[in-house]
Amino acid sequence: MEQDEKGTFGDFDEAKAMKFLNIPNYIDWEFDFTPSPPNSFLEKGLYLARKQIRTSSNEEEQKVYATLVFLTALENRSLRMWQERYIGTEKPFRGRVDFIFTQSHIMLETPYVVVSEAKKEDFEQGWGQCLMAMKTCLMLNKKGKHVFDMFGIVSTGRFWEFGKLTVDNKFYKSEGYTMAQPDILLGILDYMFTLSEQNMT
Repeated sequence: MEQDEKGTFGDFDEAKAMKFLNIPNYIDWEFDFTPSPPNSFLEKGLYLARKQIRTSSNEEEQKVYATLVFLTALENRSLRMWQERYIGTEKPFRGRVDFIFTQSHIMLETPYVVVSEAKKEDFEQGWGQCLMAMKTCLMLNKKGKHVFDMFGIVSTGRFWEFGKLTVDNKFYKSEGYTMAQPDILLGILDYMFTLSEQNMT
């Protein structure tokens, strides 16, 4: 049965979400990470994806890039990636997320550690949805007695931005990166996934 789409993450762009969550502004996020060179799986996957995906007009096709990067970054991790999952509580803290990461469980359950939205050249809308999803994850984690900061990612597939919503409601956002910097993307994801695993212990 389809979920009711009214009163969901999709109702928010970045400005509206920040106002609703009482976040006056975002803080530039600078993190200490080590670039990680892409492996042969990612290099071959990106090569094949570029041959098949010629435009950025199809949002679903662009998710292929994100999926390849995420799968590479998850190697040797105790985390699981879920796609197109519905999470939430009451309106408007509910909706469907493109990617969400948890401990490696059979069922989707807390603690949630990273959420990602894939958007077609629309970071304003992407961050609105991602912020609301991050806040929802913080709320659900707290119910399960998991209290730690939540990471978020917005990507067009070829362009990426990273964020963090803290338990005291501060929003950090990085500068943008591109698929031409796979070592940077993997380094940042390694940084985020390492902290996520530490938070769950």
